[in-house]
Amino acid sequence: MKMHELRYLIITLSLFLTVGNVKSFCQITQAETWTDRLFVHIVNNRYELLLTDQLQPNQQISLLCDGNAQVFTSTCRNNGQFSPPLPRTNCSKAIPPSVVPTSSNICPHTMYLVGFKYGNTFMELYRSCYDARTMKAYFSINTVYPTNLKSDRPPTVFDKDGIITPADEATFQMNSIYNRFEYLFGSGQTYVPSSRSLSFDRGHLTPVADYSFPKILRQTNKYLNVVPQYYNINRSNWKIVENWVRGQKDVLNVCTGALGVLDLLNRSQKSVSIYLAPNKNPVPRWTYKIIRSLTTGIKYVILTSNNGWETQQPNPASVCKVTACPRTLNPTGTGYTFCCDPIDFIRRNVPNLAGVCWDNTENV
Repeated sequence: MKMHELRYLIITLSLFLTVGNVKSFCQITQAETWTDRLFVHIVNNRYELLLTDQLQPNQQISLLCDGNAQVFTSTCRNNGQFSPPLPRTNCSKAIPPSVVPTSSNICPHTMYLVGFKYGNTFMELYRSCYDARTMKAYFSINTVYPTNLKSDRPPTVFDKDGIITPADEATFQMNSIYNRFEYLFGSGQTYVPSSRSLSFDRGHLTPVADYSFPKILRQTNKYLNVVPQYYNINRSNWKIVENWVRGQKDVLNVCTGALGVLDLLNRSQKSVSIYLAPNKNPVPRWTYKIIRSLTTGIKYVILTSNNGWETQQPNPASVCKVTACPRTLNPTGTGYTFCCDPIDFIRRNVPNLAGVCWDNTENV
């Protein structure tokens, strides 16, 4: 299937570009999202997930439940109200999330499609290129729509989806990371001083906060969608980047990924590659976002170092031809963030994504 087709541009134009020229719009409230019903709309005669919480007059949305439950459909009226009012009750039987493995010419391992099945229709939320054998997440692809609600973070439970083991999952735990660093660098190493020391978060590729609806945003908490990301970078500069992306108030095609493996010096000043388990769960050297507006075609590449122990700005020349960042992007927190020439970055690092994050022509 095509990941992002002309339909997104049509939706964009109808939903957002003329908002300032109409008298009113319908804003889905936080309380109305607190249901396990699935919010969808019809595009090209098929259901697609609704990924915005604001609609124009005459836009229709549907709320789906599983089983033989009747589809609830409502229309945004000129007075800014939905008619009939949106239900706030749960389904008798909710639609469960689905993770569908598939082959792809842009993914060297398995592409996992994350979304929901309704009848014969699969409604995709995002996709992730992931190697379960090595626990390596290469990249994810999602579409970011403007949202106005502040999403509530889901419980910090992450889904294994039957593709990694409990032992694999445990490699993200603080005591496991401490023991691993003691093994790699010797007893008394100072990188991770104790089993209670913060080191690596489960850093999302497709972020939780890109979505408003709790039923949808929970599906970002998956191991196929995370990399070991230094905690103070994930919570600072990387978060600034994620917030900047959402702050564009545009419909964006976003590819988020990891490059390289982090090397740290041991006591003999020799480089040691950091894997949180033997040959598994590599810590990336860099994380990146390739961002493309589906309305204007403007493109950005943003690169962030994942070395939380470096005290001087690294040289990204091996992966990035540095360019000026947008004036509205101010990554002044912890970590080092750069903006890169998109054509050069894709050509050198991820040429397989040229037809997806650049020209929007991927076929799977």
